[in-house]
Amino acid sequence: MSADPKPKRRGRLKQGEQRVPEPTRLERQTPRTLEEKLAELPTACDVGSKNNSKGFKENWIGDQFHIDTADGDIPVSAVLTSASLHESQVALPLMHLSSQRVTYLYGLADTAYCCMIIRDEARRLHHVPLIGHNPRRGEKSESAPHEAERYKDFTGFQCS
Repeated sequence: MSADPKPKRRGRLKQGEQRVPEPTRLERQTPRTLEEKLAELPTACDVGSKNNSKGFKENWIGDQFHIDTADGDIPVSAVLTSASLHESQVALPLMHLSSQRVTYLYGLADTAYCCMIIRDEARRLHHVPLIGHNPRRGEKSESAPHEAERYKDFTGFQCS
């Protein structure tokens, strides 16, 4: 008979006591296989919401269809998830799906994908990550000049 894990204590921590934070979905996905990564993603129809560019909250009910495309907007891979799932949570499974299907050099993504886990995984797959920097994500990682120029060519925006 296996021992159940000790339940979390409620309330304030004792002096000197620290809680160990649970790993994020991206941290859990990194060592797993593609099938395990896809199995962990929620697929039930639910409610998603976010603030629009004017600061107003927008809600929607349903699913999200995440597509990984090649140059010329040719779809390479796609995943259907719950509406409430943030798009960056599907980045690693899509990278691995696309890598099985085509050979590509650059992983282009907007600032929603600004995360060292995603950048490191792209490099591990021998791709150059061209991801815009999100100023709310802490320390800015400088892009090489040629990478910043390539990002600007693709998007029309500065990568730095």
